[in-house]
Amino acid sequence: MIHRRLAFIVAWLGVPVLVAYGQEPSTSETPPNEKPKLLSLTPELPDYSGDLHTRKYLTGDWRGERTRLAEQGILFDLKFEHFLQGNVHGGVDTNNAARYSGDWDLHLKFDTARMDLWPGGLLDLHIESSFGDFANDEVDSPVNDAALAPLPGERDVMLSHVVYTQALNEWFVVFAGKLDTTQGDKNEFAWSHGDNFMHTFFRWNPVAARTTPYSTLGAGFSVLGKWGQWSVILYDTEGASNVSGFDTAFDGGTSVATEAVFNVRPFGKPGHQTVGLLYCDKNFAALDQDNRLGLQYASNPIRDLLFLDLALERESSSWAGLYSFDQYLYVEDEESKQGVGLFGRFGFSDGEANPIESFYSFGVGGKGIVPDRDNDKFGLGYFYVVYSGDLPERLGISSSQGVELFYNYEVTPTIHITPDLQFIVDPGGSSDRDLAIVYGLRMQVSF
Repeated sequence: MIHRRLAFIVAWLGVPVLVAYGQEPSTSETPPNEKPKLLSLTPELPDYSGDLHTRKYLTGDWRGERTRLAEQGILFDLKFEHFLQGNVHGGVDTNNAARYSGDWDLHLKFDTARMDLWPGGLLDLHIESSFGDFANDEVDSPVNDAALAPLPGERDVMLSHVVYTQALNEWFVVFAGKLDTTQGDKNEFAWSHGDNFMHTFFRWNPVAARTTPYSTLGAGFSVLGKWGQWSVILYDTEGASNVSGFDTAFDGGTSVATEAVFNVRPFGKPGHQTVGLLYCDKNFAALDQDNRLGLQYASNPIRDLLFLDLALERESSSWAGLYSFDQYLYVEDEESKQGVGLFGRFGFSDGEANPIESFYSFGVGGKGIVPDRDNDKFGLGYFYVVYSGDLPERLGISSSQGVELFYNYEVTPTIHITPDLQFIVDPGGSSDRDLAIVYGLRMQVSF
């Protein structure tokens, strides 16, 4: 049963969820004699056409069969990522610190409107896995976010997202299922589902990790409009990618989140402002470590004893607040999103159950700024994270900061190469560690 305080907060949160799954439905344009696809949640279909040098998908259109399937409501795409990343200075270890790794993601969508079943329905599945050795442990910082999905340290194939969304009209949708929570906290220049930064702290707000599993059972709704989107979601705090979650759903704690995304156009340039709140009624082990945050308290006998003391302390709930923005300063072409802009994130928490007390990041990003390189992307960002002041002083953990620079080069529309460079100050929040310098090279292929 949901805690009474949680039910009160659900009723009270009529203000600007961590996850916003619905896309604004619209009526697709169709020839006069063809039945319109009303309220399709995939109003724009991918373009699979073109030769090997111009198409966006390596395997192409399969002589028109892939487009035909998409028109009938069956869509899928497969993406592989390969990483070569290494720590050349500071951190934990620089000896033989080069690491090769990768991941793959398969997305399947079934659009009920295009399948001529009923309007406004969409079943969305995400299957994924990772392989190889990542460089995170050599740095003691989550310098590669792919290492944390679908589950830190696991390399099995997992079904991390199975969600059904139903549009009740053009401005209100509901959804339920097993949620990949990284689909929230969207940002034009720094986001986990974009071809941009590698470090976790640029791809989503880490203060949310305490109350938000990567994959978990949940349900919610979204209100859509030209102004933006407001969403609310209720989800199981104990969820994981490698279990269905039905056997223990909501037994160990329930989280509620609300998020409002506002479309803004200062000086005629597109941007977004996002605010969110999180609350959880779980009984936490105080300041428990989380692999997604790059914290490893128990690394020697003294720290083992200190961590045991922390584990014995309990907190009855946790909360966090989030804010983010992205704003174009210059736009050459809004449709292709060519231009340059700024981004930023800010987060704060109770600092009692949550090992992160506050966080912020900001930077600049863009696309197509080099002549004749319209689809290349770049980004430069800075983050600063303050860990909880309740952590014992002898752990030596206080704060960490970092800078990352990347350039995403389009070899062909289906293949992208990204050189990446990171500088991490006080990795893992420890001032005892020297500045870590981490190089990286990523290759992405869309099939």
